[in-house]
Amino acid sequence: MTKFGKFGLFLAFYLLSPAYGAPCTPETPVIEVDGRYVNCSYFNYVLSTIPEWALKRYYSGKDGLEKLEDKLAERQLILEDYLKKGFFKRPDVENEVRRTEIKTLSSLYMARKLKNIKVSDEEIGEEIRRRYGSKEVTPELRHSVEVQLKVRKIVSKREEILNSVKSRLKILNENPRSPRDKVAEFDGKAIYLRDLEPLLPKKFSRRDLERALLNYSLYLSAKKEGLDSLPEYGNALLYRKEEIAVSDFERKIMSKISVSDGEIRNYYEKHKNEFKTPSSARVLILEFDSENEARRALTKLRAGENLREAVPKKVMKSLKEWTVLSSDRNNPVSQLVFSSKEKYNLLNVPSGKTLLIIVKRRKPSEYLPLGDVYYKIKEKLLRERAEREKDKVISRLKAKYGLRILRSPLCCREENSD
Repeated sequence: MTKFGKFGLFLAFYLLSPAYGAPCTPETPVIEVDGRYVNCSYFNYVLSTIPEWALKRYYSGKDGLEKLEDKLAERQLILEDYLKKGFFKRPDVENEVRRTEIKTLSSLYMARKLKNIKVSDEEIGEEIRRRYGSKEVTPELRHSVEVQLKVRKIVSKREEILNSVKSRLKILNENPRSPRDKVAEFDGKAIYLRDLEPLLPKKFSRRDLERALLNYSLYLSAKKEGLDSLPEYGNALLYRKEEIAVSDFERKIMSKISVSDGEIRNYYEKHKNEFKTPSSARVLILEFDSENEARRALTKLRAGENLREAVPKKVMKSLKEWTVLSSDRNNPVSQLVFSSKEKYNLLNVPSGKTLLIIVKRRKPSEYLPLGDVYYKIKEKLLRERAEREKDKVISRLKAKYGLRILRSPLCCREENSD
C-alpha cells in the first residue's frame, strides 16, 4: 500500500471515530498492530467468552473495559510477532488451527439450522392438556412445558440434520493409512485422510473415523452456504490463534526465569508478617431472650458460680461452641471477642436476643514456618519476574511493530447491548 493509501485509511478511521459522533459499528477499529486492525466485533466476541462474574469483578465500567482493551492489544501484539515469524506454518500449529476451522464451521452450521425453532401457544396448551389435565396452569408450569417442547424439537431437528448429512456421505475406505488415501465422498466431493487428520487421534478407531467424517461433512455444508464469511467464524479463528500464540509466549517466558532457594528464604524473612496465622479463640455462646436476663447470668459467673448454676436450664439448651478468628471482620462475635480482653461479653443482636459469649481459651497469632509457604512465595516471585520479563518483550514489540489503541469499544458495546 502507498504512503498516501495508508494515510487515507488512517484518516477515514479517525474521522469515523466516536469522537466525531459517527455511529459505532462492528467494523469500527479498536486496535491497530503494524497496519492490521482489530474491530469492535472481535472485542465484543472476546467479551462474550468471559463469565459474567469475571466481567463484574475485573472489567466493570469504562475503566474495566479499557483495561480489557489494553490486555487484548498486548495479546494481539504477541500474535502479530508470531505471525511474522512463521510460527503458524509449523505442522502441529497448522493442524490445531485447521481443527478450529472445521469444528467452528460445523458448529455454526448446526447452530444456524437450529436457531429459529419455536413452540406455539397451541402446542403448549395441547401438551398441558395431555399431560396435566385439569391441573392449574401457572406461569411456572407453562414455562416448564415450553422449555421441554423446545428441547424435544431441537433434539428431533438435530437428528434430522445429521441423518440428512449421513445420507449424502459415502464411506469408501474404513482403514486408510496414507494421508492421500481417499476415505469418502460427500455430495460427490472426495474426502482424503489428510482432510480428516486434524480431527483424528494418532491411533483411531472406526468410531473416531465416522465422527470425523460427520464433522467434516458439516464443515463442507457450512462452506457451501458461505458461513465462513460470517464475523462469528473469523472472530473464533482469530481468538484461537491468539490463544495459541500467547500460550507459547508465556511458556517461553517461564522457561527463561527461575527463583533460588536463597531468594525465597530472603523474601520470607523480610515479609514474615504476611505469613502469620490469625489469632483464634474457642468460645461458648448462649442465647438469652432479654439483656437483663443475660446480665444476671453474667453477674453470677463473675461472682464465681459455675455455668450450670448461673444460666437457666432453658437457656443452656441454646449452648453452642465456636472457634472464631480475628481475621473474620464480618462476624460480630469475632470482632467483640478480639476487641475485648474480658472472658465474658454480651452482644445484642438484631433479633432482639442477647448473646452471652464466654471465651474458653485464646490462641495467639503465629508465624507459619517457611516450609508451609515455600511454594506460595516461589509462585509469587516467579509471577512477578515473569511479568517484568513480559513487559520488556512487549516494549520491544511495540517499538518493532507499532501499536495504537483507538478507544472505541465502549461505543461498540453500547451499540450491541440491545
